[in-house]
Amino acid sequence: MTEADATLDFDELVGGLPSSSNGQLPQDTEFAERIIRRLKPENQQQMFDLAARQSKIGGMLITLMVVVWWLFIGVDQDDMSAGVSVFFGLDFGQAALAVMGLSIGSAILTEFSRDMGKILPSTVAGGMLILAGLYVAEPFVSALFLSGFDLTMSESIWRSVRLGVLWAGMSFGAYQIVNAMLLNWLIRFLDSNGYDFSGIGESSQEMEPRLTLSQDG
Repeated sequence: MTEADATLDFDELVGGLPSSSNGQLPQDTEFAERIIRRLKPENQQQMFDLAARQSKIGGMLITLMVVVWWLFIGVDQDDMSAGVSVFFGLDFGQAALAVMGLSIGSAILTEFSRDMGKILPSTVAGGMLILAGLYVAEPFVSALFLSGFDLTMSESIWRSVRLGVLWAGMSFGAYQIVNAMLLNWLIRFLDSNGYDFSGIGESSQEMEPRLTLSQDG
């Protein structure tokens, strides 16, 4: 039994894979190609490193945002009955939880739909992003334009700042975790199909990813 190794451009590799009945490439192959082109790992070891680092960063950020919510909102001395949101009647604590959930959901749907090429998840993510942004801006905007608002300007700004931190932290943390999940799926996909990722070809002007195809004969 001998082993022949051929280093191929990703486009050449997927061209040799079996097509579906309508002549299109398998969906998993297209998905893998989009992940490689977007995240641009240099080799297979870097895939493991990136997945581990991004999952760690994502977990740290989301945990930190939970701590921020607990310390600066959950146990703070805010009057939750003041400044109730006009969107679904949520108080400040509930609005903060909503921002956290909407941020995570929007980031997950956005990143997955980008690589899967689906329109509906991106549409839903856009709506979730807008709603989260409204919750973040509402205290400041209300204090700025509404007479007789329950909160002072400084209190409103402090609320918007805390909501904005939760929004940004949760979004970026979810983004890191989704990328780690995609890299983990890519590693399993390459291993199950017998491909070793050999990095970026130095002679290629476009710096396309390259894969090593191992075949037993």
